[in-house]
Amino acid sequence: MVLEEEIPRFAAWIGPALLWYLFAGSLVAVLVAAVAWLVQSALYGPLAAGDRVYRGVLSGLVDLSGMSLRRIWALSRLAVQESLRRNVLVVLGIFALIVLFAGWFLDPTSVNPGKLYLGFILAATSLLVCLVTLVLSVFSLPADIRGKAIQTVTTKPVRTGEIVLGRIIGFSIVGTVLLALMGGVGWAFVVRSVRHGHEIAAEDLVEIRNDDGVSTGQEGRTSLDRGHRHRVDIATNGTGRTDTVQGHRHTVLTVKSGVQNGSSDQVTYEIGPAEGLLEARKPLRGTLRFVDREGRPSAKGISVGAEWSYRQYIEGGSLAAAIWTFGGLTEQSFPEGLPLEMIVRVFRTYKGEIERGIAGSVRVRNPSSGLQSDPFYFQAKEYTIDSLTIPRTLATTSADGGTRQIDLFADIVSNGRVEVVLQCLESAQYYGVAQADFYLRAGNGSFAFNYAKSCLGIWFSMLLVTAMGVMFSTFLSGPVALLATLSVVLLGQFREFILRLFESQVTGDTSIVPGGGPIESLYRIVTQTSITLDLDPSTTVTAMKTLDTFLLAPMRLGAALFPSLATLGTGDFVAGGFDIPVDLLAAHAMETFGYLMAFFLVGSLCLKAREVAS
Repeated sequence: MVLEEEIPRFAAWIGPALLWYLFAGSLVAVLVAAVAWLVQSALYGPLAAGDRVYRGVLSGLVDLSGMSLRRIWALSRLAVQESLRRNVLVVLGIFALIVLFAGWFLDPTSVNPGKLYLGFILAATSLLVCLVTLVLSVFSLPADIRGKAIQTVTTKPVRTGEIVLGRIIGFSIVGTVLLALMGGVGWAFVVRSVRHGHEIAAEDLVEIRNDDGVSTGQEGRTSLDRGHRHRVDIATNGTGRTDTVQGHRHTVLTVKSGVQNGSSDQVTYEIGPAEGLLEARKPLRGTLRFVDREGRPSAKGISVGAEWSYRQYIEGGSLAAAIWTFGGLTEQSFPEGLPLEMIVRVFRTYKGEIERGIAGSVRVRNPSSGLQSDPFYFQAKEYTIDSLTIPRTLATTSADGGTRQIDLFADIVSNGRVEVVLQCLESAQYYGVAQADFYLRAGNGSFAFNYAKSCLGIWFSMLLVTAMGVMFSTFLSGPVALLATLSVVLLGQFREFILRLFESQVTGDTSIVPGGGPIESLYRIVTQTSITLDLDPSTTVTAMKTLDTFLLAPMRLGAALFPSLATLGTGDFVAGGFDIPVDLLAAHAMETFGYLMAFFLVGSLCLKAREVAS
């Protein structure tokens, strides 16, 4: 799974986030008040304009302070009834049709079918739920205003803040019910789609013997199911495992049952459920550093020319290595050893045997004494998660060639820290890794609960879309409010890119976002210069970069004001088989609440101003 930035602890995140929220809110409030004063000054003069702006803000705050929960709930029920009258439940039939015919278009023989099905279901659910609540929210209030129904409501003891909040809550209830139903159906669809079973017949297995003719086990392959089969290795004790295909593997158990009319036993093979599909791994991640081909420390690995610099590469057949340092290890947490899981990308300078992986090795090392174990060898393949259990008892070879046994926690782990060293063994081949690609599996969560947490991210997006739609509908017509909401959502999708682009421009680190700002990008397009190449330092280049910095500063400020629905989505965690961190959900919940408060206040004040003007 791609994780470009480390997920911060909620306790460390909330302080700076709250300060930024207060600063941004104050800045927007001052700008809006200044614009309102300028408009009023053109109509009534400066002094009268200041008095009108002051009285308008004061009236709006008094209106908000007198809201009633009972009236808000009554208006929310009216919004729900209005949604039902508009046949909103038709969307459930559309979703059912999508699920019924999804099997025609989704390939069960893909590299990772679980990721494919999950991505499709979560995307379809998010799109339908957000689209329904968006249409409801942007057209409801303008329709009441156009049909003069709003005058009937405002003549009652109902405040404008209650009207806005009631509609937000009512439409959100409708969206929540739709999300719960779609989420449940989607979960059942995914589980059913990836469930499969294989069989092993005795004639599909071959007995393996060593040089002395002693049997060491059996190997063979399973039956074909869901477009794939597995290679099987069974030990002499009757237990075995399959290889990893389509992101999963199975355990195998030999079962012997006595035959009543014969002296021999009947042998059958039981294959366990798929391991690696629909999981919720809880990873313990470390920090990454590199060593170059001469064995010297390096700030980063080798670039192979890819525009996306998320992964750095190490050269095979040399001293180059990627080293992860893990902390917080205790013998009680990992009594059986360290369950290491690896995502290694391969860059080939020549094809070779494309079906065979690229050989590599992993060693564990004491970060204090430098004592390291003998290497564990593996074959790295694309689009698979390789797993390796570092046992408690390890072998190490000294400089004189002697070998001795050492204990993992007594000799390698130092103050809860250990280093994991990765090397590529084949010359002219490269391994590509990122910091999040190596982790220790600290536990397993519930896939169903993890799926529910992913649906919670969709719920956050639905709340924001609903609140934005209601806010824009307080001072815009339905079609214009729909266009404004979609525009804000679209701009928010680029928020993270603009923030990273500004950081890259200020720090000068082109690995964050290559290509530079708008002026530099235009220069590269005209001169056909690749974004992976640094421009030669000159007066012109310096001037371009300086101008880009001034242009990106207001863009960075403006981008931070827009909500990003992409960052609220956690489907990548579920599709990748990783547990969604609680700290991330808490941060998303606070961000959603902050935007909801802002949209509610703006919508209430705008509707109050519109009521006064009419």
